[in-house]
Amino acid sequence: MAADLASGLRFAAQPVVSVFVPGVPAVSPNFEFGGTAPAEVQTYSLERDDPGPFPYATVTEYDLVFDELPADLHGYLSHCLRAACAVADGVVWLGFEGSFHFDDILTEAIAPQIYGVCAPGVEPVVAADLDTLRTPEWRSVIGSFRRRL
Repeated sequence: MAADLASGLRFAAQPVVSVFVPGVPAVSPNFEFGGTAPAEVQTYSLERDDPGPFPYATVTEYDLVFDELPADLHGYLSHCLRAACAVADGVVWLGFEGSFHFDDILTEAIAPQIYGVCAPGVEPVVAADLDTLRTPEWRSVIGSFRRRL
């Protein structure tokens, strides 16, 4: 049986969904969906110290902290990606704790730690389960979004 995605989000006392948005959005995404909202939203500005190939000097991370994860987790994660895309001008993604580094944004090496991705005008893609993250097909999905950066 495949490990469900929710088990990967329960690494701390409270489950956390991390949403990454390149740049600094003028407004915060609305992460409420169907009566479900995180207990807390923690916002971090991740800033690059040195120039590199990634076209943004800053990535905004939204950590959505829950008492309990939404019953329709995939629907909720898709909503989060759509909401983030609505305030971004490029690709946004969901990643596990500790997955972010400017040198590894949406690379094949980090693909197993990215569980959802979206770009403006494109439907969100959310991994079906944890096993999906280790497949060549998933690396291909992440690579296709990396090329959009």
